Amino acid sequence: MNRSKMFDPFDPNNRDKRKRRTKAQIAADTAAWNARIDDAFRIALEELNDPNYAQGDFLLEVAAQHHDNYYALRRNITPAMERLGYVILSNDKSSDKRWKAFGKSLTVYRKVDAPVLERDALAVELEW
Repeated sequence: MNRSKMFDPFDPNNRDKRKRRTKAQIAADTAAWNARIDDAFRIALEELNDPNYAQGDFLLEVAAQHHDNYYALRRNITPAMERLGYVILSNDKSSDKRWKAFGKSLTVYRKVDAPVLERDALAVELEW
């Protein structure tokens, strides 16, 4: 007998309430979660005076002070930054497209309307 064909997520006898959620409830929960993540990064960007360029690891440290789950922030930083009007500034001279500074690889985010900078100008901007 195939039990997966018998499973009905909307069965009122199902003990797991998460499996009984409607599509509208799932969308509302996702929107609320994204808003919490975005708020942590928005506050972090305000504390950094809304920079044109932001270093990913430093931004995570500041945002972690305003959110209870560091790993959730780390997993969701790129989509959150895109929702806040930032994109990844990729390094075309590196194979992994990340910037090298302080002996480690860094992700740098820039505002959508900010110009694309070269390494030297970016180092001055981010105080490397």
